[in-house]
Parts: sequence; C-alpha cells; structure tokens
Amino acid sequence: VEVRVLTLLRVLLKAEGGAEALAAASGVRALLGTVKARKAKSLTPALDALKLAVGHKVGAVNRAAIDLGAVQQLLEMLEQGAGLSYIDDVTAARVHAIEVIKTLAEDPDKGHQVSVVLESSPTWQSCKGQRHDLFISRGPQVELRIADAPDPQPAAAAAASGVGPEPGSGIARSVL
Repeated sequence: VEVRVLTLLRVLLKAEGGAEALAAASGVRALLGTVKARKAKSLTPALDALKLAVGHKVGAVNRAAIDLGAVQQLLEMLEQGAGLSYIDDVTAARVHAIEVIKTLAEDPDKGHQVSVVLESSPTWQSCKGQRHDLFISRGPQVELRIADAPDPQPAAAAAASGVGPEPGSGIARSVL
C-alpha cells in the first residue's frame, strides 16, 4: 500500500465507522501485507493505521487482525530490532507495533489466545513493560484535511484570521 493511501486511510480510521469499513473491505489484510513487506517508507504509516483501526475495538477488525496472524508478524518485526534501522522512524514503528499487540491482547473474544502467545515470547517479555505515553515521533507529522469547498472569505477577513495572504506582503499564511 502506498504512503499516500496510508495517509488517507489514517484520516478515515479516526472515526469508528472507518474501522468497520476497513474490516468489511479486507483492509486489515492489506495493512498486514504492508507490515510484512517492511518497506522503509510504508511500515510506520501502516502500523499507525493498524493501531488506529484496532484502537476502536471493533470486534471484526480485531478478530481479523488476530486470525490473520498480526501478533506473530508484529513479534517477528520486534525481534528484528537493529535489523530495521533502514525503516523511516523505526522507533515509532516499534511503539505502534507494541500498542497494537497490547490492544489485541485486550480483545474480549480472542485476547486470551493472544495472551498465550505473548507469555511464551521472550521478545514480548522485553517490550511489554515499556511506557509510550511520552513518545514523540521524530518524523514529520502529516495531517490531511478534507473539505467540501473553500470558505469564501473576503481577503481582509482571511488575513485577519491568519488564513490566506497577508495584504501587501506577498507571503501566504495558512493554518493547518
């Protein structure tokens, strides 16, 4: 899956309905395929999208991820450690992988199955206690906003609000 598609998918997955649509469209399989490929530019965005999808705790999404072997794939990725140094923002990729595993372990239907796998994993024993609440990605954060149409503001009102060109400056200002 291309990085542009992953960026759009991330925006859609911020809503619970997006996670349900992902499950219905076999999107979990596509995300896990991207994770398995471990390409430099797409691994971290794919893991971020997967984290958003399972974070809604939609049963169909989490069951699909577990049934498709997400836990094993993510553990294998974590085992690679320094072997992933070519990945863009590898630290963020590790954090997302750990968060996905933790969320899947909490699944009411299949969480016990995940916990059994995790108990026997030395890699998980070294990762499970890590805190990520203060984690800040070192990579640029791209936020995509989708709008129906631009707001037809007069130039002076736009400049006063910080959106649009500043009168006479020749420099455009925008708020994202």
